[in-house]
Amino acid sequence: MSISRNSLPAIVTLAIVLAFGLLGSALVTRMGYLAVPSALGLPYGLPGLRVVPLGETTWLVTLADSVLALVLVVMVAQARGGFWRTWGAFVLGAVIVNLLRAVVLSQIASAGLGAYAGHLVGGLIAGLLWGIALGWLAGLAALPRRQRERATAGMPSAG
Repeated sequence: MSISRNSLPAIVTLAIVLAFGLLGSALVTRMGYLAVPSALGLPYGLPGLRVVPLGETTWLVTLADSVLALVLVVMVAQARGGFWRTWGAFVLGAVIVNLLRAVVLSQIASAGLGAYAGHLVGGLIAGLLWGIALGWLAGLAALPRRQRERATAGMPSAG
């Protein structure tokens, strides 16, 4: 079995986090309403894979975003199954990485207990929304793999 064929959902997820790293700021400038969570101090979108800080963010935030983007890719790569399992892994991964980003942002902002709780709730909501909105792409990438597994196992395909 080819590595690239088996890890197509992870490659799609890597492309998504690369897009957030490279084009995330351009997307916010084109659609201003996407900047509302960031204006409230909440994590914007998914963590982006980038090599330099964005705007006036610190190197710690850049490093955390890059590590968390790779965590999301690894979580999707570990999901073995079809569309729903891969989509679920993406949503779960998006929630986890956004919760961890909220912790990092709260620590950098020296937030009090109420703001810390607000950041966590915002990270949870943002992770759910972005995971549901983009996770189906990784799920679609898992479909060909699932059909090939059925064909090699001698099972009849469902389509």
